[in-house]
Amino acid sequence: MNDLVKTNRRRLSSSELPPPSCEGPRLRAFQYRDKPIEWMGMLDDSPEISSSSRQGYVFKVKVHSKIYALKVFKFFKPTTYRWHLGPEDGRKVSDDTLEFNTDPFYAECRAYGRLQETRRKQGLKRRDFAHCHGFLALNKKDAAYIEEDLGIELWDVPPSDEYRRRAEGSPIRAIVKEFIASDPVIDSRTLAKMIKGLGWMNKHGVLVWDIHARNYRGGILVDFGSAWTRPHCLWDALPEDQKKDVHLSDRARFQDMADDLGLEDDTRAVANIDYKMKLRPRKDKSYPR
Repeated sequence: MNDLVKTNRRRLSSSELPPPSCEGPRLRAFQYRDKPIEWMGMLDDSPEISSSSRQGYVFKVKVHSKIYALKVFKFFKPTTYRWHLGPEDGRKVSDDTLEFNTDPFYAECRAYGRLQETRRKQGLKRRDFAHCHGFLALNKKDAAYIEEDLGIELWDVPPSDEYRRRAEGSPIRAIVKEFIASDPVIDSRTLAKMIKGLGWMNKHGVLVWDIHARNYRGGILVDFGSAWTRPHCLWDALPEDQKKDVHLSDRARFQDMADDLGLEDDTRAVANIDYKMKLRPRKDKSYPR
């Protein structure tokens, strides 16, 4: 077992992630991470999501007599977004920092860590996002079920890739979330609650980025795999004149989603959003989608 695999195993056996070397919030380990998992089916088999664009796969599972949604993450190459930093900032940021800020697994750990702790401190009961119960590493039996029985490929880089060769054998990462059984149709009242919740998340340093109807269940956000939780190395590297546009990009994407749902007039009246022309996110892939 090489050093990188040992490091990844050690991290996933810890009580919180990301590790203390990463500035910012953390997520606790799942209380029952050593209990058997009963697999009850895949939840996100939508044909609109290609295998190459997936961050992971979500399953309905039972652990310790309770039903959960379990998101199993793909492996992620830490340097994927280094080019966003440019030549100067790119030399200043370590691979570990890039990984803890941009890997979808760690992105969810940091976002949930920030939002759940903030909600607890504020004593809020409003439900804007699915509750997260913590992270875990799949054992060998469950890993074999995912990769061999289901035939799921968790790597998007070829076997010859140097990072993959060093990281293969690392544990498969997963995050345990509440299972939301029903998915009511989103109407104007639900949409108003959703934009209010999104504004609260942005206010507390979480930019979601990936705003789509498929990432909500009954108006509750269930996916933070693309989130930037400040402090964040890509945010810190942005020129000051771009930070305002990026900060407002969630609301522009929310407006796009409302338009797609045929509720653009309702959400504009409720949320007073007038970003569609002024703040439309750039199409040049300057930022992760």
